[in-house]
Amino acid sequence: MKVGITCGGIGPYASGAFIRASARAAEEAGFAHYWMPDHVVQFAAYPESRYPYAEGSGQELPDQSDEAPLQFGDDTYANVDPANPLVDPVIGMAWAAAATSRIEVGSNILVLPQRNPVVLAKELATLDSFCAGRVVLGAGVGWAKEEFDACGVPFAERGRRTDEAIAALRALWNQPVSSFAGRFHAFRDAYSYPKPARAGGPPILIGGESAAALRRVARLGDGWLPYNLPVADAARAIAELKAMTRAEGRDADALRIVKIVYGNARIDDLKRYRDAGVTEFNVASSGEIPVDEAGIAAKFHEFSETIVEPIAGL
Repeated sequence: MKVGITCGGIGPYASGAFIRASARAAEEAGFAHYWMPDHVVQFAAYPESRYPYAEGSGQELPDQSDEAPLQFGDDTYANVDPANPLVDPVIGMAWAAAATSRIEVGSNILVLPQRNPVVLAKELATLDSFCAGRVVLGAGVGWAKEEFDACGVPFAERGRRTDEAIAALRALWNQPVSSFAGRFHAFRDAYSYPKPARAGGPPILIGGESAAALRRVARLGDGWLPYNLPVADAARAIAELKAMTRAEGRDADALRIVKIVYGNARIDDLKRYRDAGVTEFNVASSGEIPVDEAGIAAKFHEFSETIVEPIAGL
């Protein structure tokens, strides 16, 4: 099985030097993909939002519609220093791609409804053409109303905007002369070049575990990026997702299901995820990587033995 890593782009790991060195080290260690996080702006407090991942990977949270406000007032994310550097994911992906030759570069996850899809399509297609088809778009609807307000995007429209953006991206990537008519974006006879190197354009993997997120994967996604997915629930959730995908007339077996885990995940749990239908893993680093080049190289050599090789052998 393939495994990737999310380790750069935030705090002490937000420097170009770290991203370049760690992406190269990840490629040499055998990681298959290198992922970047996303927030356009951060705040000291989020009184109108609830951080949906406060409980950590594998913890189940109540299902919520992505068209309605989240529960208010949870300050877990506010404990993060808002002045911590957090790089733009597309720029970070480009920096990592330029430093490597084989590893995929992706966003984990880019808040899609905050972006203009016409501009984003050009950025990602250009990068994909430069790096020979190694771009992956991990996309989600977002959770922070305060961030949407700062971007001038209505929070309650984020689900509909995400669906429309996916369709617009694919029109611009795949049509020689692109046309699209939506509620939020429209263009006719638009020439958007260069086209992506990868046939069909970069794969779009959808984050989130709500019913709305799963419907979005089934209708529009090339795969799923689950985080809060307990191993005991994985087989049921993935079976339901595949049934929904087949009901949409799409190939359920072609879905990439990339489970986000930590480096201390038990191999027995990883096997259970694999047996449930997970196709790949993404290791979320929790700050254990040194920032100097020698330390990075040594840590990724260790990762090769403790993470990449065991998972490859599953």
